[in-house]
Amino acid sequence: MDDAVHAIMMAFAVIVFVIAFSIAMYMFSKVTSTAEVLALYTDSTLYYDNIKDTYFEDGVPEGATLESNRIRKVTADTIIPTLYRYADEEFCVKIYDNSHNLIQIFDLDLEGKVQSAIADTTALSTAETTQQKKNFVYKSVYNNSNKPYYLWGAPWLGNKENVKLRVDLFVNGKAGYINNIYVNYKDNAFYKMLSGDIKDQSNPENTKCTQFEERFVSYSWSGQTMTTDDGDVLVTGNSPKDKIVITYTQI
Repeated sequence: MDDAVHAIMMAFAVIVFVIAFSIAMYMFSKVTSTAEVLALYTDSTLYYDNIKDTYFEDGVPEGATLESNRIRKVTADTIIPTLYRYADEEFCVKIYDNSHNLIQIFDLDLEGKVQSAIADTTALSTAETTQQKKNFVYKSVYNNSNKPYYLWGAPWLGNKENVKLRVDLFVNGKAGYINNIYVNYKDNAFYKMLSGDIKDQSNPENTKCTQFEERFVSYSWSGQTMTTDDGDVLVTGNSPKDKIVITYTQI
């Protein structure tokens, strides 16, 4: 008889433990869900205004397939963190002034091409291959000190700290040495756009932050393509490559 009572007590204890454990797991799940919701709604970018999409970003590679195009109004507090992520996440960032002039570009792929192009000393008049001609173009366009988006030969490539230093100099309007090359962003137009915002931080109520249109575009630009019956072009193949371009245009 005693054995039966002990068995019943043990069974009851197991049932109580299972119920308590189930309640604890349910409460933990609810707490986690609540935390995720709170984290989501503390993201200020959720509240930025959307802008009607009126045109696609220029310069789409031939044969590319446009996958997405989203536009919204943002300020520097969105742009600056994006710049610090461009190298890790390997997307391209372009910044334009309110006249739609390109003032700076951040793109590891392009920077690598510019760095390689500098090593090619072939003059255009003696260029024989297509690559030599491309190298001349990269140097004349993106490594021209007369242009605001001068890349200095991209001396920061290959070192995360140097990439961060480049962004530091750019967003703060400063100059410094990167791999023994003097990189000077003291006169960059982006910093000048934000100078009024920075000066008025002591009185935020009087600060009207400079606004930009943010365009997020994703292209599939490699791999085989096929056209559906509806006329849509799809990128197929084993390894299609996506290119993400984020543009910021001063409003």
